[in-house]
Amino acid sequence: MLTIPNTDHGKIRVFSVSGAAADLFNNKIEGLVACFGSAPLNPDFVDIIKLDDLGEMTLIDYINEGYDVELDAADRAALSKTDNIVVLIMSRAHEGAEVELVLGDSVRHLTTLGHGARMTVAASLESDAATGVISGPQGGKPPKSDARIGGMVATLALLIMFALVAVMVWVGG
Repeated sequence: MLTIPNTDHGKIRVFSVSGAAADLFNNKIEGLVACFGSAPLNPDFVDIIKLDDLGEMTLIDYINEGYDVELDAADRAALSKTDNIVVLIMSRAHEGAEVELVLGDSVRHLTTLGHGARMTVAASLESDAATGVISGPQGGKPPKSDARIGGMVATLALLIMFALVAVMVWVGG
């Protein structure tokens, strides 16, 4: 059994599938259930790779180019011991929930790629900088500028003229 925590982010888990289980991947969902139990995995974020389909490309090259993941020596050694089918399960496949994968007999966890994001809770900020009074102009609001006062007078004059015209139209109509 392999537990993927709910805080898992940015990782790719690589599994090798051999034997009769490899034939189950003609249907992706049935193959996932047979190999990993009934864990709720989003199949959009699970890739099934048949090594024969890669042609001249190796699995290491495929992961380097396709997923832009840098592999260290341990990852390269683990990926060189693969069988016919390789299953890549990305962190997004479990959609933020803790998942327990029950590995079938013919399924082997090879490696986990990527360092992922380190999610930590920020410490509370305790500082004297947030206390006290902000200094500024005393007495509340700053005085109104001449342009602002002129705009207010013009707006009031327009409103009075509108009201006067409305009364004239109402009386004349």
